[in-house]
Amino acid sequence: MQTDVAPPAAAGLPGPEPEPDRRRGKRVTIIVLVLSGLLGAAWAIGPFLFAGHDDPTAIDSRPVRKTVAAACTQLGRDLAAIPAGLTPGARAEAENRAVEALVARVRSLDPEALAHDQPTPQWLDDWEKIVAARRAAVAGGKRFTPPQSGGMPVNIRMFQLIRSGLEQCDVPRQLLAPEPGSV
Repeated sequence: MQTDVAPPAAAGLPGPEPEPDRRRGKRVTIIVLVLSGLLGAAWAIGPFLFAGHDDPTAIDSRPVRKTVAAACTQLGRDLAAIPAGLTPGARAEAENRAVEALVARVRSLDPEALAHDQPTPQWLDDWEKIVAARRAAVAGGKRFTPPQSGGMPVNIRMFQLIRSGLEQCDVPRQLLAPEPGSV
């Protein structure tokens, strides 16, 4: 049996380099591969795990957003189609009926779909509050002011719920005019 023995290092010269620990290198490689696999799996399945969570501060359910967007676009068309020669009271009532059509269209969705998009029923209730306040103002011969909720006008809260892609659903200015139907 022959063993290689390194000659003694000469004074001031470096000795032979020690052999690298190959087991440690394999462990590091395995750990990096496992962590990369876990990260990749989380990235791939994450959307499926978290897709069902509702954002309580926004209308974010795809089927609800689609219907809301279509109803708001139709509201804009309906308001634009109201004849110009109407009396302010008749015009205000036509505007109110256009809003009621929007509310009815969205409420016609599957109740479960509406329930899973938490702020939608509140948003629809706010539309109904605006219509009721407009009708009360016209009937009482008073100026219209948007109803308040939580210390702010409901139209501000409504805008906060429809952010990110539903700008057409902001309450049209003519529905917030102090004299309903005067626009």
